[in-house]
Amino acid sequence: MAKSNTLSFTVPNELKLKLDVITKIGYYDSMSEFLRDAIRTLLSQNKDLRISISYQLFKDKKIGLGKASEIIGENTKETKELFEKREI
Repeated sequence: MAKSNTLSFTVPNELKLKLDVITKIGYYDSMSEFLRDAIRTLLSQNKDLRISISYQLFKDKKIGLGKASEIIGENTKETKELFEKREI
């Protein structure tokens, strides 16, 4: 299993009320499980965000082209072309 990190953040009161009942309603066993699923869902539905994240990580030399392609969901040729357009 991959290492995990703990994050903390603030949310508006209305959102906190909703988050507080996540485990009570039985859809998720924990708040962490819900938040991980929410983030994965957001990323899976927003290709532009995946491209931006991948591009920045690649530019910062934190990932290679292959991993960037995996994150975006394209082959390496397409990923390279996407990144070249961003550098213009």
